[in-house]
Amino acid sequence: MIDRYLKIAITASVALMALFYVAHNIANLQQAFDFFVYTTSHTDQEAYPVTLLPVPPKFLIVVGMIVVFSLEFIAGLGGLYGAFKLWSLRSATSVDFEAGKKWAKIAMGAAVINWWGLFQGVAIAGYQLWQMPLGQGPFDGSWVYGGMAMMTLIYVSMRED
Repeated sequence: MIDRYLKIAITASVALMALFYVAHNIANLQQAFDFFVYTTSHTDQEAYPVTLLPVPPKFLIVVGMIVVFSLEFIAGLGGLYGAFKLWSLRSATSVDFEAGKKWAKIAMGAAVINWWGLFQGVAIAGYQLWQMPLGQGPFDGSWVYGGMAMMTLIYVSMRED
């Protein structure tokens, strides 16, 4: 029973984190857009001046923001719904509890795709964000947030005895 409560609480905490990030992104929409423009501009890339990914047009930056914000939103609301669903099944059979993990898994998967796939894969590796002065925060943060979501996904996915 302890594992069920931990799975619920940890899923809810990662979901809340994702909701805070998407809320802050929306509250600071112009600054978020400016940051996306900066990180894809190849500006301040002195260590490795050649970047293989092109500077995208503004509409693709908006599309990228929508994808990132959507994944954070899915991770947040989907995670809270998943935690609520698990809470409602906390005394259920193992089969029912296992079936109730769907939204928690989807939400944590969305968070991993966002923070490891898009941030680490596209921004950090593809656009070499790691070498920009403003890139260290997203570099470190996306690794930690993606790791939290991945560990939660693994833990939630573990079957009971």
